Amino acid sequence: MSLSRRVHFRGVSLARGATRAVAVATIACGLVVCSSSAVHAAGTAVVVPPAVVQTTWREPQLLTKDARPRFDAVKTIAGEALESIATFIDVPTAENFAQFQITRAALVNRVAARVNESRAAMLQAWSQASLKHQMALIAGLTTLGVGYEYGSDNPKKGLDCSGLVAYAWKQVGISLPLQSKRQWEASRDVAQKDALPGDIVWYPGHTMMYLGVGDAVLHSARENLGVRLGRINWKEIPRIKFGNPEVSLLSVNRTAGVF
Repeated sequence: MSLSRRVHFRGVSLARGATRAVAVATIACGLVVCSSSAVHAAGTAVVVPPAVVQTTWREPQLLTKDARPRFDAVKTIAGEALESIATFIDVPTAENFAQFQITRAALVNRVAARVNESRAAMLQAWSQASLKHQMALIAGLTTLGVGYEYGSDNPKKGLDCSGLVAYAWKQVGISLPLQSKRQWEASRDVAQKDALPGDIVWYPGHTMMYLGVGDAVLHSARENLGVRLGRINWKEIPRIKFGNPEVSLLSVNRTAGVF
């Protein structure tokens, strides 16, 4: 069963079992990481001083749309986190939720370091967002390095800016149009201080996904760059708006906070 169908189909059972699972899993946050990639990432976060984590980040060179995306540790761990959250949705136990928390923390370690933001602030923002928001953003992160393809929401072919946003939210059963302004218009307008991880960041001609802290975003930048992590440039783009797609009028599932 596809990931999006699993999410949509299991939404009710998750809503019923999540409260108990979350309460028990909070105690289990210190468990040993089962994923080898998560162990490596989490271990790095423990031994590396904060000053090193906050060093200036340089975006690695990405390949064109006709080449295979280069290996990216963030993309790899995002795939593991996506699997762990899907497992929890299928079987909402304390153990499965604890495993998702562990892989999510490992992913946040990598993402926060790369965009030079606080790991603690990012982890708090993600953990306070709905599972739909978290899952949509994590799905977007699995496309890092995918090349730019105008009008496409298929990562196997390439993604343009609205295609990335549409693809990510489609994984949680929410359909958005393949046009940047219409995506924001279909979402609930929110201020940046209220924006959640995965929310739309829009300015005329471009749309991005908010990472939950500061000015950090995920977007498909332009041709020869493709999907990458970046920051909002307020000096050049003063007319930026934020939108919450979870309450989109065009959503397949119009009920906010199902999970």
